[in-house]
Amino acid sequence: MTKKLWHILSLCVVFAIVLMFINGLAEQRLEYHSSPLLSDMDYRMIIRSMKYGMILVLLVFSVFFLSEILQDWRIHPIQYLLVGAALSMFYLLLLSFAEHIGFVMAYVCGAAACILLLWWYLHYVLANSKGVYLTVALLVLAYATMFVLLSMQQYNLVVGSCLLFATLFGVMYCTRNINWYEFSNDEEKEEYERKERIKRYRNKELNQHLNQD
Repeated sequence: MTKKLWHILSLCVVFAIVLMFINGLAEQRLEYHSSPLLSDMDYRMIIRSMKYGMILVLLVFSVFFLSEILQDWRIHPIQYLLVGAALSMFYLLLLSFAEHIGFVMAYVCGAAACILLLWWYLHYVLANSKGVYLTVALLVLAYATMFVLLSMQQYNLVVGSCLLFATLFGVMYCTRNINWYEFSNDEEKEEYERKERIKRYRNKELNQHLNQD
């Protein structure tokens, strides 16, 4: 499981680079005013949306990883790669569609296309239909939240920070009873068990000493 975690983190780095590339493309299109249909503000909203892109990828990957631990799902790193590619493709669709049909319609079409694609694909990846619909519901909520944050000029930072804090609390709450050493490699597991044996031995000696007193 530790190896899987490193694979996921490596994929996050890859998708961060991909989003940086798409962000640079959007800034270039803004500089040259490539579409008369889009204003500077629309281009800036597209660029701002990409700043939330990595958070969305991390959120979905975290849900998958925790589900592997809590629900005994089995998701291959290649499947993580394909899901992350679909999430990143949204921003390229948003940029390209917006230059022809406007920002709002492009956002709706891009989000719908990515959600439907993942809905179809996850039926072949996840262990049950419940997991598929929960993931789709999470994506719908995430895209809707991101659209609201993009529309809010003054309070987007504070609302986004509060949502991230709530998400972190949810992750910590769901994993509070997990013994992470069970998912470590053999050396780390042996070291953990050795320390646990020493701790139990010391506690036993302490109890014996207190009983003698």
